[in-house]
Order: sequence, then structure tokens, then C-alpha cells
Amino acid sequence: MSIKRCYLCDEDPLFRRRVGKSGFDDGQNCPICYQPTCRYHLTTVRWYWRDSGEVGTALICKECKRTYQHRNWDVLHRDWIT
Repeated sequence: MSIKRCYLCDEDPLFRRRVGKSGFDDGQNCPICYQPTCRYHLTTVRWYWRDSGEVGTALICKECKRTYQHRNWDVLHRDWIT
């Protein structure tokens, strides 16, 4: 999936000038806040599925991870590792 802008790069013009648009091709919308995020601002979170015990992973923006917003994502079915 490709994005046209990154909301975190928009907040940090120095970082945006340094990396340019190189991270947009591998970027995606964060599944928590639905903001477009470049690959440089995506991070992996992990959880156990409660029904099967298997490990699941997803890429979310660093801001949602920093503020623990991912912990509110589908709490009935997931036990969070990170």
C-alpha cells in the first residue's frame, strides 16, 4: 500500500527533508488512528489471540504505540505482549 503523505513527517519538517518521500511507498494507514504513516514511523506491536493462543502482529504508528492506544484495540480478543 502506498501513501501520499505522513502525518508524523508533517509535524517534523527536518526529518521530512532528510528522508524525503522514500518511505511513502511502504507506508500505510495506522489501524488505530487511521492516519497515513510512512515506513519510518511505523512500528510493530504483538499480541496473543485469546481464543487460539497464537501470536499476532501489526504495524502501527509510533505515536499510537507511545501513548498505548493499541492496548484499546480489540481488547476482548487480544492479550497484548507489546
